[in-house]
Amino acid sequence: MQIATRTLSLLAALALGCGGGSQGSTIGTDQDFEVVDAPAPTVPAYVTASAEGEAVLSEGPAGDAVRAGVASASATHEMPIEGDPRLARLAQWVADRLGPDGEPPPNEIVEFFARHLGLVEPVPHIMVLGQPADSLEEGIASSVGQFMNRQTYNRWGAAVVERAGLSVAVVMLSWRWVELEPVPRQVGEGDPIAVRGRLIGDHRNPAVVVAQPDGQVRRLPAGSGPDFDVRVPTGAEGTYQVEVVGRGEHGDTVIANFPVFVGTEIPRQVRLSGVADGGGRDVESVRRELIEMLNETRRGAGLPELTEHAGLREVALGHSRDMVANDYIGHQSPRSGTPADRVRTSGLQSGLVLENIGRGYSAAEIHRGLMESPGHRANLVNPDVSHVGIGVVAQPEGARSAFIVTEVFVRMAERVDLAGAPSTIVDLINRSRSARGAPPVEIQDHLSEAAQSAATEFFADPGLSQQDTVDDASASLRRFAIAYRRLGGVMAIVADVSEAGALEPTLDPDVRHVGIGVAQGTRPDTGPNAIAVVIILAWPR
Repeated sequence: MQIATRTLSLLAALALGCGGGSQGSTIGTDQDFEVVDAPAPTVPAYVTASAEGEAVLSEGPAGDAVRAGVASASATHEMPIEGDPRLARLAQWVADRLGPDGEPPPNEIVEFFARHLGLVEPVPHIMVLGQPADSLEEGIASSVGQFMNRQTYNRWGAAVVERAGLSVAVVMLSWRWVELEPVPRQVGEGDPIAVRGRLIGDHRNPAVVVAQPDGQVRRLPAGSGPDFDVRVPTGAEGTYQVEVVGRGEHGDTVIANFPVFVGTEIPRQVRLSGVADGGGRDVESVRRELIEMLNETRRGAGLPELTEHAGLREVALGHSRDMVANDYIGHQSPRSGTPADRVRTSGLQSGLVLENIGRGYSAAEIHRGLMESPGHRANLVNPDVSHVGIGVVAQPEGARSAFIVTEVFVRMAERVDLAGAPSTIVDLINRSRSARGAPPVEIQDHLSEAAQSAATEFFADPGLSQQDTVDDASASLRRFAIAYRRLGGVMAIVADVSEAGALEPTLDPDVRHVGIGVAQGTRPDTGPNAIAVVIILAWPR
């Protein structure tokens, strides 16, 4: 069966700078924030064009050292990077709120500030580096270079503050792969949200994904790109989370993600979801916490919990390890292919494969970031998936570790009515044949007996391949060969019997009779409760 895939990658916001002196960290500190006011009036619209101004907010030689350090890293890595004064202002706001050990404020505050400035890109990576002024340039070049080893950046901004005799630099590293026409941060109730622009770089196939105030997610395709023009309809007042997605080297990627306030005021404060994230600091604890948060989210949405699957966990873990070992974040791997490829290679069968990717410093931060992305949220609360595997890998960054997470969701079958399944399948086949202008087929008992025996034997003997199963069924019908011009067969492993209702061989207009066998069971290469459908096809003389 063809595996349907829908994937998105998310690179969570906060990253830790390496080097001597005071080092940055992330969520999980003992800061006691509850409500934070906006540091300045908001801009009226989101824009991607860089404003006029300085890329570094600092006076004297420290600012020059930061500029030189970034320029050195850019040249060494052959990665052109442009200064953005808004990122410098964001860096200044973050610098003003550094914790006692140089830790940035929680991710929710950084994102709130970024949107307040009209930035649409995923929240920038933050590097905090404290060193004596005479070694700051070298430290910046080294630390920024380490970030550039892992990802491509094309925008930056920084601020420098003095603390305890050290020059503490806060550097924002960002990536901009879209040129947007200005999008108002606030529109009237019922007014459409116009999202127009152009993907840049190697990205294509744009789509706009929107989380509505009621939590429903809509995906609005925008053509093959690079240009797109989408009008997002609005109904009820509230916050519409708008996301622009594009396909790049490593699959679908979040290009922009921002809230638009429909018929309601733009918030002047951000209320944190909790006082510090805490949580586990090892991969197994993070994995368990993510499972708990995922199922809590699904319960809140009125959906059944997902069942962990050991085979899917290995698939997810393998992809997380691949991303860390090869310094990339994405769904498409040169080594393992797409999420569907990875699931198939593992021997598992499913008609639906979804994947989320996240990066952060705690399970709470990663899950919150996924929930704030419409595309990722849609995967988390997809009603059609039944099983999940989560793989977590730690990526050391100075004194702390970030966690790279892959979540793989699939649909696996529930128990079905085996006695009634053949009738259901032949009805579906005949509907599909009618749409093709082909005559209906009829079930023949002796053909069905052979098909049923083969489907049952498939689970009794794990060494049988699908081709072996079809061959054995056909061989058992040799005594009936004189009655037909030709006999053939097809087999599929499905998660729902409806998936067997339009297999291409069954739509041949010359086929008149079929036999259908359906069995359900578990093999190492199928996952639990897999449904095996064997269909014998007969061409009359």
